[in-house]
Amino acid sequence: MNVFGIATALAGVVLFLAALLATVRANRDVRIPYWMQPVTQPRGSVAMRALGAGLTVLGAVLVGQTSVWWALAIVVAGPGVALVVIGLHNARVRQSSR
Repeated sequence: MNVFGIATALAGVVLFLAALLATVRANRDVRIPYWMQPVTQPRGSVAMRALGAGLTVLGAVLVGQTSVWWALAIVVAGPGVALVVIGLHNARVRQSSR
């Protein structure tokens, strides 16, 4: 069960981050808000994010049956990386607009 949980969580994080990267590419010159919709949303990115989040949580639940710390790390990893990517993107946009 642990291997399946890790594989499921990894697939979820990859889908979540792929949707984020597509959104970053579609909004190259525009800041991306943290808690609102971006100006341009690529087709299918919302569905990819939702599926990725669901798979990540499912994988964390499966891994959490044996190790709570790994489950916590899995759940924090995807959104944590997303916040860093959005922050770097917004800093780059702010820097280029000066």
